[in-house]
Amino acid sequence: MSTHSPALNAINELTLLDFARNEQGQSVPIVLTRRTASPIKGVYTWKPSLLPDGPPARKPSQLPPPGQLKAQISAQELIGDGRCGTVYSTNILDIYDPQQQNLTIWNPKAPSLPNLVIKIADFDRLDDMEHEAGVYDEMESLQGIAIPRCYGWFEAELPNAWAVPEQDTAQYPKIPRKLSVLLLERMGGHLPLGERLPDRNDLWAVFNDMSRLGIEQPDMRYSNILYAPSSDKDSIGEVCPNHDCVHKYRVIDFDRARKTDYTLKQHYYEQIGTLGRLLEMMEMNIILEPWEY
Repeated sequence: MSTHSPALNAINELTLLDFARNEQGQSVPIVLTRRTASPIKGVYTWKPSLLPDGPPARKPSQLPPPGQLKAQISAQELIGDGRCGTVYSTNILDIYDPQQQNLTIWNPKAPSLPNLVIKIADFDRLDDMEHEAGVYDEMESLQGIAIPRCYGWFEAELPNAWAVPEQDTAQYPKIPRKLSVLLLERMGGHLPLGERLPDRNDLWAVFNDMSRLGIEQPDMRYSNILYAPSSDKDSIGEVCPNHDCVHKYRVIDFDRARKTDYTLKQHYYEQIGTLGRLLEMMEMNIILEPWEY
């Protein structure tokens, strides 16, 4: 990343355009405020090989004090959907510091920010989104290395008359109309099918990075492993301190992830039965779903 890049916690307010419509059918902006997720709790298990002191402690954050930047983005193409929400590409319109309005507005086309996506929780999955935000916080040291950079978790209350895509409000009439959003670095494409994955040891190393923090990914599926960003407009991955390389792969989607008391050996045993089988089936041009392991 550029030395002029904003810190992961620099954006305090996010205005989302081209997403919600009022009762007249007009596009209206949504102003979302940064939230802080509760720390995720460690899980104690009954596996054969466990850490004597339980799940590892969270590493101290290396981020500066939270910033006050305001960002304005527009929602673009729907690029993914899953158990708890949908993902849209975005166009960054501007970023500025309201406390220094005499300064030039941040140039979003400079190589200071990666291409970004927004992950928007379904109205009935708000707790899952907070949990995922907490997992990203837990893995702060791996952002831009093994997982996407996360620029924050933001929420806003929505008026009852406003309509937003992909939300079936009639199905959940008593659920709060709250928009919950993760602002994430956009990743590369899906992995190949019908052939052996190049540099598959690098993918195992990515999961080893997560294991060192105690993080288990129960939702092991094809769509949750992507290539790292690679185009000129995207950010550059950082060197992994554990493996002294820039990883080619990234893991996403942590709404079901958990921090366990597994040893590294136990993490590896678990991954043989999930990641190992997934890679084996991919070579056979078969996409294995988590319930099929």
